[in-house]
Amino acid sequence: MFFDGRFIALVTLLLVTTIHSEEVASDDELNYEMEEGVVVLTDKNFDAFLKKNPSTLVKFYAPWCGHCKHLAPEYEKASSKVSIPLAKVDATVETELGKRFEIQGYPTLKFWKDGQGPTDYDGGRDEAGIVEWVESRVDPNYKPPPEEVITLTTENFDDFISNNELVLVEFYAPWCGHCKKLAPEYEKAAQKLKAQGSKVRLGKVDATIEKDLGTKYGVSGYPTMKIIRNGRRFDYNGPREAAGIVKYMTEQSKPAATKLAKLKDIERFMSKDDVTIIGFFATEDSSAFEAFSDSAEMLREEFKTMGHTSDPAAFKKWDAKPNDIIIFYPALFHSKFEPKSRTYNKAAATSEDLLAFFREHSAPLVGKMTKKNAATRYTKKPLVVVYYNADFSVQYREGSEYWRQKVLNIAQKYQKDKYRFAVADEEEFSKELQELGLGDSGLEHNVVVFGYDGKKYPMNPEDFDGELDENLEGFMKQISSGKAKAHVKSAPAPKDDKGPVKTVVGSNFDKIVNDESKDVLIEFYAPWCGHCKSFEPKYKDLAQSLKKTQPNVVLAKMDATINDAPSQFAVEGFPTIYFAPSGKKTEPIKYSGNRDLEDLKKFMAKHGVKSFQKKDEL
Repeated sequence: MFFDGRFIALVTLLLVTTIHSEEVASDDELNYEMEEGVVVLTDKNFDAFLKKNPSTLVKFYAPWCGHCKHLAPEYEKASSKVSIPLAKVDATVETELGKRFEIQGYPTLKFWKDGQGPTDYDGGRDEAGIVEWVESRVDPNYKPPPEEVITLTTENFDDFISNNELVLVEFYAPWCGHCKKLAPEYEKAAQKLKAQGSKVRLGKVDATIEKDLGTKYGVSGYPTMKIIRNGRRFDYNGPREAAGIVKYMTEQSKPAATKLAKLKDIERFMSKDDVTIIGFFATEDSSAFEAFSDSAEMLREEFKTMGHTSDPAAFKKWDAKPNDIIIFYPALFHSKFEPKSRTYNKAAATSEDLLAFFREHSAPLVGKMTKKNAATRYTKKPLVVVYYNADFSVQYREGSEYWRQKVLNIAQKYQKDKYRFAVADEEEFSKELQELGLGDSGLEHNVVVFGYDGKKYPMNPEDFDGELDENLEGFMKQISSGKAKAHVKSAPAPKDDKGPVKTVVGSNFDKIVNDESKDVLIEFYAPWCGHCKSFEPKYKDLAQSLKKTQPNVVLAKMDATINDAPSQFAVEGFPTIYFAPSGKKTEPIKYSGNRDLEDLKKFMAKHGVKSFQKKDEL
């Protein structure tokens, strides 16, 4: 076939035009905006940008996302301090990129290095955290700043404690997921405290290596955090993120008991709806004052209004003697059946003596239980709670007090039997009442008794449908005689439960777990818990392997979100594992090791009564 010159010229023109068009398209793809130093990427320019910048960090975000808004300024500041570009994608607009990289939540950060990836970013969400994470991966000469959290061992622990007035110590295990999550927040907290000029120091102990320290400080799970003030230890009950740790420890650095110089200071200090504890001391240089101060430190979270004074006018007003410690009940809950205050003054009293006194008298005869004070004022059992529209604000106080007086008249009869009483707002505890079958009882007042045995005894509306005083009087007689029926939250018991792991529910707990002919290992789980799902096949394999060799041990599981277990099986996270050997059912042993099957077997062998009788059975 032959082509004339005009045809060849036409083909050449078309090729040149096509190549030029492709070059123009490539130039368009490399056009991108910059916002505060961060590259804005789209579906159109994403791949071309990555080709030109094979190492980069990309943030996928949504404009409405609160976490994204919080991250944005830190990300922008970090962009000027890293050696690679930082980019961002609005995944609500660039939806194809969101699908391509399986973005499930916001913000999600992805990292590419030398064209490989992406890998998920798992560093801090502040400028320093981003810079450190990126540079440690792209700059071979990068050296991270020294840690502010001090690594403690048996060799330096005592010196660290004695040289620092107030410290927070984390006992951790390298394999613990919660510890890994805490680590960057803990370090940030240490850095912020140092920057603020705080004297609070943070330390950490690998309790899997420093086992003696773990034992000394009662470590039974990870992470365990202890506040140590002047050598005395206290549990840390604060947040697990940097800002929260800083705030909590800053408060801890202040005295737990407030110094009240004048009578008017004390009067302003008095709580209107909770007890107030005032120590009257002639001098702060005494063993009595030291014991009071120690007890205040121990009770920081329980009693927010603890103070001390040396003012003569205060001594006179309350007829106090030196070293008197007085609990004042709020005027709102005074009654004719009890004193308005209680005084403690005992020679050589210890902080433990004071602790016992404060907790014994921490609530009036009939006070108001709330979700905020339930764990501090109303822990002693048996506890009788009357739920109604209990609102003691000025507008509704008269009506609420009317019903409280009815409860008081009955409560005073049971003081000698050590029953505690409280009223509570039914709306605040609506979920709890619903779970007890009292959500739509039809009664104006619902009553629940929390027993010594950890069980809950709701007043049956079918048996008690009269007035409050009549109902409460009758129900208390039923409780005292042992005829009241406990409520146990329970899923239906399985009809066919022939698997190696027994399924326990509220209604069959006693039958399976408290069987004295067996040692029972029980896992409390939640259906949504990822750790529980990962552990499930291993646990099943362990049960299967022990079925023939250890017939006297039972492995069981219980969904703790829909079933009640006795109070001695306290569940604070998932999964939680307890071992209940024969003869020790009321004192089960909590397992705090890793979820390795060999470790679990050793744990059972160590504590077994009916099982693992021969050491060679391991």
